[in-house]
Amino acid sequence: MAQQSPFEALEESFRLLCIAPSPLAIDGREIGPPFPSRPIPLTELSGMLLHPSTPHAARARAMRRLVDRAMERGGGWTVGLAGVLLPGFRAALAPLMREWPGETADLEAETLAALVETLTVCDPKAELLAAKLIWRVTSRAKRRLERELAARGRPVSWPTSTEPHRPWGHPDFVLAAAQRADVLSADDAELIGETRLGGMSVHAYAQARGAPEGTLRMRRMRAERRLVSWVRRRNV
Repeated sequence: MAQQSPFEALEESFRLLCIAPSPLAIDGREIGPPFPSRPIPLTELSGMLLHPSTPHAARARAMRRLVDRAMERGGGWTVGLAGVLLPGFRAALAPLMREWPGETADLEAETLAALVETLTVCDPKAELLAAKLIWRVTSRAKRRLERELAARGRPVSWPTSTEPHRPWGHPDFVLAAAQRADVLSADDAELIGETRLGGMSVHAYAQARGAPEGTLRMRRMRAERRLVSWVRRRNV
């Protein structure tokens, strides 16, 4: 029998934690409509959060509660949070896993380790909480794998379309710097990070946030123009 990958092991642990007689669950009364007023196993909650009919505000309430529990209690709740975020992790890492299939297990393990570390400094009241967690966690995992491959003398060429020329470094650092310089808003940096670097389509991003896809595409185009202009000015 083939050994499970870290994500496969997480998926199995997540499933086992959420079955009767004592499933890991959040009471729907704590997070309000449209969630049912009963304990909701996290496997079921995960499906509700991914469903396009679930309003953005309801998703945000559920994610805040789940992150709060993981930060306060750890253990099974951290596994539960990781299980809920797993589809996002897989989507964000898919381009890297296709490019470096031999590094998949290491990348998955680094992602789960980065989640535990990120929870120590996470703000559960932040906007777009799930997207920010996925972006920060997978960005940390990418950087760690970059360092590991460089130490082994292997060149790194991630399949991204927007990485600026050196000396700017990794794209998520560029976005953070642009945000600090007021070139990008936090929402625009997140939009670019998720749809350009994180592997999420604009369509999926729009569905997850209940926003018009055309509006997001136009907003991203304008934000990227500002970003490119800023990078060019700094490189002069």
